[in-house]
Amino acid sequence: MFGQRQTIETDEVRDAFGTLVQPVAESGPREQYLELIGTHLRASGVVDLGRFRRVTDYVNLLDGFFGLRDVVLLTRTGEATRITMPELRVRLDEVAIVGQLAAEELPRSTELGVHVEKSTRRLVVMTAAHIVYGFVHTLEGASMMQFLDSPDPKFMPMSRVRVRWLADRRLAARYPFALVQRAQILGVATEGTGAPREARARRNAAVTEALRQAASELEVLA
Repeated sequence: MFGQRQTIETDEVRDAFGTLVQPVAESGPREQYLELIGTHLRASGVVDLGRFRRVTDYVNLLDGFFGLRDVVLLTRTGEATRITMPELRVRLDEVAIVGQLAAEELPRSTELGVHVEKSTRRLVVMTAAHIVYGFVHTLEGASMMQFLDSPDPKFMPMSRVRVRWLADRRLAARYPFALVQRAQILGVATEGTGAPREARARRNAAVTEALRQAASELEVLA
């Protein structure tokens, strides 16, 4: 499929953790229905995964453009518009979130190896246009800061994801699984959105003090 450039020339492909990426079984190429979200973009369509078992492996080996077929452009809240296209190429730099609408059952891997334990941690991610709530899965005992600071993989996998628009706070989407482009991330919070009363109280106190100081300065000038 056009829009994909395989960056690894050998038959053996490994992910960011060094795990061997298993090719598809003899049954042939697989496809997945995805949604792409950017600052001014929301589109859904079919992607051909080729020989890859997972959406994560496929997306993180793309370069240049993301190709979709049977495309429907969507509104901010995910409603289908009347604009459809047989095929669409989207510049990868403009894609902030790749959402998977339904969790898939992967073909059973034939890889022999040691099982790697992972920890599930809550994460809130902010892009230029969205706030993303979900969970990341890191290696057992790994530093969360090192995971967040790492440039690889370029699209960070998250599960149980909710996406909201920063501009109007409406719920944009829910995905059992999604990928967030690290280059689009402006900020992260590892402790979720807890302690809202304390945060709002500090904000109100700061604004009140600023207004008090402004009023005092006006009195001096008068």
